Amino acid sequence: MGDPILARLPAMQLSGLMPHVTTRQIKAGEYLFQPGEEARSVFLIRDGRVLLDGARGQSLRDHGYIGIEAMLGSASYADAARAQIDTTVLVLPATRMTELANRQRDIRELFFRSYASPATGSDKTNPTPPAAESWAPLLGWLMAIALPACIYWIAPSWGLSPTATDFLAIIAATICMWLFSLVPEYVPPLFAALAMILLDVAPAAQVLSGFRSESFFASLSIFGIGALMVTSGLTYRFSLWVLSRVPETPTGYNLSLFGIGALLSPIIPSVLGRVSIVSPFLIELIQASNAGARDIFANRLIFSLVSGASVLVPLFLTAAVPNLVIYGLFDAQTQYAFGWLAWLQAALVFGACVLASFWIVSVICFRGARRFSVPRQTIAAQRRVLGPISRLEWAALLSVVAMMVGILTEQSHRIDVAWVALAVFVTLLLFGTMNREAIRAQIDWPILIYLGAIVGWVPAATITGLDQVIIGHLAWLGAHMRADFPLFVLQVSGMILLVRLALPTGVTVILFATALFPLAMAQGMSLWVIGFIILAVADTYVFPYQSSYFLKLRSDLAQQGLDQICDMPRLIIANLALIALRIGAIYASLPYWQGLDLL
Repeated sequence: MGDPILARLPAMQLSGLMPHVTTRQIKAGEYLFQPGEEARSVFLIRDGRVLLDGARGQSLRDHGYIGIEAMLGSASYADAARAQIDTTVLVLPATRMTELANRQRDIRELFFRSYASPATGSDKTNPTPPAAESWAPLLGWLMAIALPACIYWIAPSWGLSPTATDFLAIIAATICMWLFSLVPEYVPPLFAALAMILLDVAPAAQVLSGFRSESFFASLSIFGIGALMVTSGLTYRFSLWVLSRVPETPTGYNLSLFGIGALLSPIIPSVLGRVSIVSPFLIELIQASNAGARDIFANRLIFSLVSGASVLVPLFLTAAVPNLVIYGLFDAQTQYAFGWLAWLQAALVFGACVLASFWIVSVICFRGARRFSVPRQTIAAQRRVLGPISRLEWAALLSVVAMMVGILTEQSHRIDVAWVALAVFVTLLLFGTMNREAIRAQIDWPILIYLGAIVGWVPAATITGLDQVIIGHLAWLGAHMRADFPLFVLQVSGMILLVRLALPTGVTVILFATALFPLAMAQGMSLWVIGFIILAVADTYVFPYQSSYFLKLRSDLAQQGLDQICDMPRLIIANLALIALRIGAIYASLPYWQGLDLL
């Protein structure tokens, strides 16, 4: 942009600023701004001359910045700025400039010097009235106390052991904390782990087993690789490449977000990992569109990203860890019959229906979204500023390729996906591609704590005998499985959705597979069909706390100051509609499965 201050910005930050910069022409005698006017922009004079007149006196400017008080904490401009001759200025949003200045101390100091003297305009920001006290937290805490008390009261009639009663009461309190958002999402699982240890529900080694599980290290490694993709600029470069090729319409942007997540599904075995990789692309689009709170356009982008990363999970054997768990629970004959390609073939009708369902829900639930497009010339200029691919970007690209190759050749080397990902991550650390600050700042440790603490619920349920109680109460499903399979699908789907209010996807999958696979074998039913139904319904969510990957995405948005973007009521309605159509996709697949002799 030909400015010595902006020239100090790294190429990626300068490229990211460009979509937010506009040009403004001012005729001689016109005012650019006046004292007391809301300060929302900083102006860079390209040509012409501007007279500044205020409490500091008068001064003529034919270059440099004016209106810098907008990024120094003032709510209004201190001076009047009037063009002496026809003038052209660049308009830069104050919020973006403040972010850039806060990242680099030298740039911040240069802006202070450019302002030349202390700001005289008073900050007229009106104090925010205190929010009305909400009854929701109080109700939530009362429920967190009352519900466990009720469980202790009625547990003897259910035949639960004392430890099983303790475990169920702890889970009930944890659910209340989640439902009413009483504390951050990673706190309730830690509370549950501590309570189980103190009440001797299960040994500490079992309660905390999630922190040494394969899923924990797989998530850690994928987060680390995703962080390198972000910090190196590879994800940003890729997002610009995609934007330069998709149609300049909201539909094009939504399909590109969905498509990237879908393409990564058979390669990256974690929805959380895929969301982590694609979310910078989403954030860039939201920021470029200047989206406000609960913006429909931005929420449709969010829905497209999450759907693309998650709705096709049941189609691919390697799309998620629960899929691999189900595969491991198959007998030898079923495992032989349903390799990667056979699994995909059997799921094709379901996949087609889910794709159509996504589009229907996206159009109906997010109608009325404003139109927005990033001009192609702006994208081309951004890509030119980035220059050639850097060494760090090459390292990130090679790490992704190495992980993909390791996953796709798992049958040959027999190394689990988690250790393949960890090997790639450790290699990156050994070669110094990530420093301590990047690891601390870019990896979402609260989400990892959430995952590690919640995995221990499975062994705890086994130790307390609660899983056997649940299995015993599901025995009646065996008769419906054989006599009325459509009714069985509806019953199982309802129970899975109910259990998902309390338990994460992986735990729910293991619980229902353990309960239903023996019934399926006794009735001569296909284990693949039963396992697929479990995966298709369990891998859904309604509320944010049920989804670690949505929590990760919301955390990423909050870190960029976009925490007010999510329109949760609209997203919850979209989730419910997608779940209903997802179950409908299972019914649509029944004739196809009959044709394959699976039913």
